[in-house]
Amino acid sequence: MAASCTKCGIIISDDTKALQCDHCVADKWMCAQCLNLPGEMYDHLLSDPNCPLRWFCNECEKKTAVDNTAEFGVWMSKMDVMFDKMDQILNRINYVENQLDQKADVLVVNRIEDRLHKIETHVQQKTHEMDQRTADKWEGHLSLMQQRLQSVEREVQEVQTAKKLENTRVMDYVEKAISTRTQDSAEEEAEKNKRKTNAIVHGLPESSAEDSVDRESDDLGLVSTMLHAIKCDDVEVNQVVRLGKRPDSTSSAEPLKSRPLKLVFKTEDQRSQVLKSAKNLSREEEGVWKGVFIHADLTMKEREVRRKLVSEMKLRKEQGETDLIIAQGKIVKKWWVTRTAQD
Repeated sequence: MAASCTKCGIIISDDTKALQCDHCVADKWMCAQCLNLPGEMYDHLLSDPNCPLRWFCNECEKKTAVDNTAEFGVWMSKMDVMFDKMDQILNRINYVENQLDQKADVLVVNRIEDRLHKIETHVQQKTHEMDQRTADKWEGHLSLMQQRLQSVEREVQEVQTAKKLENTRVMDYVEKAISTRTQDSAEEEAEKNKRKTNAIVHGLPESSAEDSVDRESDDLGLVSTMLHAIKCDDVEVNQVVRLGKRPDSTSSAEPLKSRPLKLVFKTEDQRSQVLKSAKNLSREEEGVWKGVFIHADLTMKEREVRRKLVSEMKLRKEQGETDLIIAQGKIVKKWWVTRTAQD
């Protein structure tokens, strides 16, 4: 059965960043995310075989704490027993001294004193050995803990340093992105201002005259006729420009496709008047204005947005929706446009 994180339950695979308990044999794991373990520290734990840091599951951590406490308690119990023995020996010595003061010869007393001295020396030696073993054991534990704390402090400092560097990089990226977006917005706004008096006409026949001045004159006459048809005779057109490269009339026997025509009006209000009246052209089912339509001169970003809207509207119509038009940058029903105009 595959191992899983004891906290979140995620399956531990070869690609999962996780730690296994260093004490138990129950194959318990916890992922780095649940441990709140930074990626840099996790990689260091795997790459440094001499790293003193270990991870214990909750059960093993409690058991280790209990074992250490129990072991210390055993040593303390042994010390208590030793002190009790020493008290008994001292009491016995006092008793013997009292007896010797009353009755004993010098030889017996000397023998007893020798034996007591040997016993006292032996007890002191054993006590010293026990104290030394206890001190060495706890000194080793303390040294290991200090090493672990120093290692953790170094890791924390490294993580903090890396975090500061990362924050600096993020701020640089954010400032650069804001600067770029601000510049793009300014350029986009400048493009809109350049085009605010322009309109683009599609479908107007193109003059076949060889001279450019004659072709421009023909286009102006055709535009005047079109403006008269949509009742915009008072509109003044400053310039007409065919967009794109003029096709070679000798390269094909088929009729040439006319290029879009850019109109530059005197004022923005006049352009708005023409765009509002241009819907009359779309009602022409036959005649010279059939297939002619006018729209505002859009920037590249505006054209991209409109292209996406046109594709979406086409798809929705194929799915059965009707009376859809593009107005104010959105796909809406015609009745919505009518109601908005009335409001």
